[in-house]
Amino acid sequence: MASSMAADAIPAFLETISLERAELKFCERFDGKSQIWNFEKHSHPYFELIFFIEGKANVDAGADLLDISLFDVLIYPPGLAHTEHLDFAHRQEIICLWADLGPCGLYDHAIKLPDARGSFRQLFETIYLEFTGNRPFAAEIIANHLRTMVLLLRQHFAQPASESHTQVERCLSYIHENYAHDFPVEALAKTAYVSPSYLFRIFRRKMGVTPMHYRNMVRVEKAKLLLLQRALTMEDISGRVGFEDVKYFSRVFKKESGCSPSEFRRQNAAE
Repeated sequence: MASSMAADAIPAFLETISLERAELKFCERFDGKSQIWNFEKHSHPYFELIFFIEGKANVDAGADLLDISLFDVLIYPPGLAHTEHLDFAHRQEIICLWADLGPCGLYDHAIKLPDARGSFRQLFETIYLEFTGNRPFAAEIIANHLRTMVLLLRQHFAQPASESHTQVERCLSYIHENYAHDFPVEALAKTAYVSPSYLFRIFRRKMGVTPMHYRNMVRVEKAKLLLLQRALTMEDISGRVGFEDVKYFSRVFKKESGCSPSEFRRQNAAE
């Protein structure tokens, strides 16, 4: 784990990023089978920013060991030597960016945070689409999104961590690990050492949804990835993400994504 001293230094380091430039040097979306992965210890002259759409990994960065999982954002400052160790028991999919953000201070730790509000995923995906879309003004749009990302990082780490924040983090980890199981809210509350009613209040205040609603959101995101595998039936997919009833799975999927699972599969058939 990163030391508390390292965590305390993150806001000061983020403030040193000048943003004189915000230029994208590399952008790719790939899975665990991609040949792009570099499993040797290495570093880059730019910021490397990774969003974990799917999967789990252990990261060795400087003197830190970090556990990374679904919906985590991982940032390597320029020059930081690092290695990713993927958990191949889980499917991996990431979006990786290298960005020149201008001069900055020295910082020899990786930075990790959960994408609690979904803001970072939206930025990563928009940057990827602009980078690969060959559209007018793409470089300017990407630069603005990179600056927004740094501002969101500063905002996140400017807020002091409270005990309730830590409790919600424990619950998020449990949900990501066990989303396919029908655990009761009491089991979730037990992981945070709080009562179910208190957990409901702090979770909703932090995330904007109830714990079980969030579990459904995770299930739907997992289902989207499975729907791209044409050989899997709706029964296969609904069972894998924790729904015994295919009709109920379809209702939840449509509520969360705006279309049915079959519509999503048709719309993404070419991808």
